[in-house]
Amino acid sequence: MLTCEISLAPLETIKSDEIVNQAVQAIKGTGVQHEVGNMSTYLYSEDPNKVWEGIKAVYDVAQKSGTEFSLSIQLSNNT
Repeated sequence: MLTCEISLAPLETIKSDEIVNQAVQAIKGTGVQHEVGNMSTYLYSEDPNKVWEGIKAVYDVAQKSGTEFSLSIQLSNNT
């Protein structure tokens, strides 16, 4: 199983909440199992490709936002 903790921080924008919410919706669209926390979102799947799809979905939303951002990702293959 691959698990991931991912945190998106849009920089220098007043739309950071909107961008983060769009990223969470994009994760939901991938179908990867996830849990939204206060500071980060946890993705997990027996199929590692699903986790990578979730990560890419967050990156794509952040990139399209037109602002600089920081994206922190921690991966583990430990359940």
